[in-house]
Amino acid sequence: MSRKQEILQCYTEKGICLYETPEINGIRQYIQIRGADKNAPLMLFLHGGPGGSMAGLCHVMQPEWEHHFTVVNWDQRNACKTYLANKSNAAAISQSGTLEDYMADIDAVIAYLHTVYDFEKIILMGFSWGSLIGAEYAKRHGETVSHYIGVGQFIHYIDGLHYSCEWLRKVVKDAPADVEKINAFENSIPDPPQMTPAFMNSLQGFSMLGAKYIAKDGRAFPIKSLLTSPFLRFGEKMAMVHGNPKLLSGTYQTMLSHDFRNNLHFDMPVLFVSGDEDFVCPNELLAQHFGQITAPQKKNVVISKATHTCFYDQPTAFLDTIIDFTK
Repeated sequence: MSRKQEILQCYTEKGICLYETPEINGIRQYIQIRGADKNAPLMLFLHGGPGGSMAGLCHVMQPEWEHHFTVVNWDQRNACKTYLANKSNAAAISQSGTLEDYMADIDAVIAYLHTVYDFEKIILMGFSWGSLIGAEYAKRHGETVSHYIGVGQFIHYIDGLHYSCEWLRKVVKDAPADVEKINAFENSIPDPPQMTPAFMNSLQGFSMLGAKYIAKDGRAFPIKSLLTSPFLRFGEKMAMVHGNPKLLSGTYQTMLSHDFRNNLHFDMPVLFVSGDEDFVCPNELLAQHFGQITAPQKKNVVISKATHTCFYDQPTAFLDTIIDFTK
């Protein structure tokens, strides 16, 4: 059996490996279900980005998860496989992406999973942008979600940028040229907020500074693993590498206007996990309001020597944390 076949097929007869593109709210949306034991708890992973599908890299980012959970990856509106399955309608889909669109999509994804799997409630894990829609869904649906896990929890986009600018300024205070770059970036943030091409270019420069000074322990993005991924066709790999922001215009509006702090009540246990070097969604912004969160159980874990993708930088520490939380 080839390496590709080994990855794509189930671990044992007890496992599940399912790859389908059912219709979700009028759009064909890709869903991937993988796990070594169908009796393991079911976890729906909401990818970041927006548009940052994880399905093609599950063998790199999530391999050990699949020995403890049945992991569901879903390509959201205009992301990777879902985008290519609806390419002729992508421009119209780009204008969607309200919070209610995503709430309805998650509802429909869970309804689809009930046709495949026998379960009462689901573990919901949201990463970065995915934690925006994940937290909001969990707040509304205690009857559906058993545990909520926010990884690099989104709080408020603009407030997060201002906090990260101040953090980075303190770190680079002895490098005047870089302080000036941070100031220029902060002054470039549009008011009212909008994801313009110029602002996205500024974001790239700011991210490079953050990686240089703060996110020093991050593992390099596995571009080779993406380009050789057995889960992706060539066009899907190119869609991942060369994403078009115009395809997510409606979603960006949702991201720029949303505030996690408007409702801090959960009816299920909640876990927040961040890297101590995460300047994209800094944990301190969550920590400032953590005491106001109400839930049957709540926990905020910061993993050492980890960046925004703490599950990739420190996979053992991350997995141990979520296993302990959900057992």
